[in-house]
Amino acid sequence: MTDKINRRDFLKVLGTGATALSAGFAVPNVVGTTERGYLLESKELYGGFLVETLSKNDPPYEIDPDVIERMNEKFTIFSRNRWDPKRQDRPQENLTKQRLVDKGGKVPNQTRLDYALMAASWGTAFMDSPHYDWHLSTGMIMGMGLPKLGPWDPADLDMTWEDASLAVKHAANFYGASLSGIAELNPLWLYSDHYAPSEEDMERTIPITSDGERLEQAEDAWYIPESMNRVIVLAFEEDFGGIANSPGRLASAATGNGYSRMKFTSFHLAEFIRALGYRAIPAGNGVGLSVPMAIDAGLGQYGRLNLLITPKYGPRVRLAKVITDMPLVPDSPINFGVTEFCEVCELCAEHCPSGTIPRGPRTWEPVSDSNNPGALKWYCELEKCYDFNGFSCSNCKRVCPFNKPNNSWLHQATRAIVKGKSGALDRIMTTLDQASGYGEQLQDEEWWKMDPETTITSREMKS
Repeated sequence: MTDKINRRDFLKVLGTGATALSAGFAVPNVVGTTERGYLLESKELYGGFLVETLSKNDPPYEIDPDVIERMNEKFTIFSRNRWDPKRQDRPQENLTKQRLVDKGGKVPNQTRLDYALMAASWGTAFMDSPHYDWHLSTGMIMGMGLPKLGPWDPADLDMTWEDASLAVKHAANFYGASLSGIAELNPLWLYSDHYAPSEEDMERTIPITSDGERLEQAEDAWYIPESMNRVIVLAFEEDFGGIANSPGRLASAATGNGYSRMKFTSFHLAEFIRALGYRAIPAGNGVGLSVPMAIDAGLGQYGRLNLLITPKYGPRVRLAKVITDMPLVPDSPINFGVTEFCEVCELCAEHCPSGTIPRGPRTWEPVSDSNNPGALKWYCELEKCYDFNGFSCSNCKRVCPFNKPNNSWLHQATRAIVKGKSGALDRIMTTLDQASGYGEQLQDEEWWKMDPETTITSREMKS
């Protein structure tokens, strides 16, 4: 840490100080400066972690430009399950029939009540709808003729583009996001090909191209204009108690609820942007890789469990995004010690029942056909994850020390240790984490009896 900078000067550097304060947005405390950026602290924004902002040219990940390429969506584990011969003969138990029919829906953590909550949670995510349509404008947007007004200029309201960027994040959170960030779109994170199977060709893909200015989901390709060079990344908190029930059905309910909210929020945010006269592409897992986009947008860092870890919610989030040509001001990537902590923790690997998550150091070597090589990270065997328990497990999130309610003394202590980035202390904190009972499975009967005010997603856990 070097010289301190006062808060007002820092806000001036960000260009959003007055607007953020007047809009009631939380603004972090500036602790000081580093060689790479600023040191910030905010319980509301970062859950109490000390966060280092980084230059947009100095992200908290390493890639090999000679190896890494855009990933083909055909090779995601979800796509491979439909076409890859290696995935067709895998043993698939009908767990639902065993639990609901053969055992009468009375198996602990797999009861009919649990299954009902899970099934309903996935409703919007699986619903046939145009939510991810690239051109959709509906209802009042068309009725009022807003698209005919042309692109909105923030100067019309005495606003800057920094102000406008804050307004877009305000809208994102209004529509249901728990966190939102903006990044300059790195074309490397777009899929090279969209998986588009047909009855005749289950391996069929079509390219995703960003050459020129064509915007279309055509039969021969998906066309994304070069000018659509901004991405708004949305994170959705998953219910703490639901994830704590993993590998029970309540954890899958928390996941499904996240997916459904992803679809709802990204659709409405895209419509908001279109109403302002700009183009918008809403997406969940499709179009491109969400985790590196989220890292670029300053929402968190990459963890051993192959997921984004955020300062406020740990890995307990789902991600969506909206790609746009609205010239928004990007946020800075952040560092709060995740890599150093994950290097020594290994709790997610230890408690992964399928053996998906690796132990040991990060590597450049992939271990699955669904890995995209060229980045220094922990590579997971995703086939094992998908095939365990009917693809319904969140044990890695459940036991992660970053996944703690903000009222936990241990969470506060873990934050303090992460600030110091000391490997020896990280290991001590991992041991204390488990000794204190965190990460143990929460039984469904306990969850159903909890105060509803503590189980509703996006509300802080009560003391």
